[in-house]
Amino acid sequence: MRLLPTLPLLAALLIAGCSPEHNQFSDFWNTPIKRLWQGEEDRGNVRAALTPELLAQIGRPTILLTVPARENVESPFFAEERNGDTVTWLSVNNEFLLLQDGVLSGTRGLGGDLMNADLGEVHEALAGRRTQAVRIHRMLDGENHIVAESYVCDYAQRPERVAVGAYLTQVQATQIDETCTGVERVFENRYWLLGSGTIVRARQWAGEPLGYLEYERLSD
Repeated sequence: MRLLPTLPLLAALLIAGCSPEHNQFSDFWNTPIKRLWQGEEDRGNVRAALTPELLAQIGRPTILLTVPARENVESPFFAEERNGDTVTWLSVNNEFLLLQDGVLSGTRGLGGDLMNADLGEVHEALAGRRTQAVRIHRMLDGENHIVAESYVCDYAQRPERVAVGAYLTQVQATQIDETCTGVERVFENRYWLLGSGTIVRARQWAGEPLGYLEYERLSD
């Protein structure tokens, strides 16, 4: 089920923003979103460019992704499609994230992609129904072969105040640390959940060479 018009359509609307019938797009086509779209914006200003007003005009759920291993490069991703409990998020550079109820289950176009992940036990653990879980990652290696990696994960949680949304509103959340041990590596994911169970911020391992991906929800 399509959540909102595809990004090519959104791009067409943005380009048409100078015409009277698309005045609602003209203002932010001439703001930093144009430079973000064309890859010309100063990477350090991406977060500041995504103002609440701009996000409201964009009109679709938006997250901000940060890649620490790539000099903390930031990029907005927009909700593109929902398939069951998995939402596909698309960047202006045609990169994809797949989030299964907020947990990373796949990437496309980012390099060394996570093709998919088995996360059934992980969701049970995040919901407090178990203290240990097994997750399996299927990665694309340098020769375009899919390699499976299995991890046993342990969980710890504590309450914490966290800033969420475009207004960076401070809310009470639960921080859950997920420590996963495999044959070749150990990694630690971190999630911030609201009382509803919604993940509003996360830091998750995506495999080599990406390392960790961090995202925060800016708008719903």
